[in-house]
Amino acid sequence: MTYTDRLVELKTALSRLEEALKEVKNQLDKDGAIQRFEFVFELTWKTLKDFAEDKGRMEANSPKGAFRVAADLGVIGDPQPWFEFLKSRNDSSHLYNEESANRVFSQLPDFVSAMKDLIVSLDKIK
Repeated sequence: MTYTDRLVELKTALSRLEEALKEVKNQLDKDGAIQRFEFVFELTWKTLKDFAEDKGRMEANSPKGAFRVAADLGVIGDPQPWFEFLKSRNDSSHLYNEESANRVFSQLPDFVSAMKDLIVSLDKIK
């Protein structure tokens, strides 16, 4: 899959996450939104990996590596917030309790905002 193919998928996935966030009425809806966040996060770092490879950078083989390279290439400013999103994705994927779910859910608006900025940046570079 090419970088541009993944970018198209990423835009669609982000749209679905935003849609889920608008419809949250109960814990089940929150869980669904968190699941979409996990999917968008995975697609994000893989899109950045493909982008980095397209630019000749091969050291983006992990989420942290992809965000570091994205910062080096000027696609994102600071990778640290993305590392926090990674921690949230790991927490939501590997252990579940309502407190951690609520913490992850509370970060989703910041994640969506960061994603919108990232997509604008990637669109400019294409």
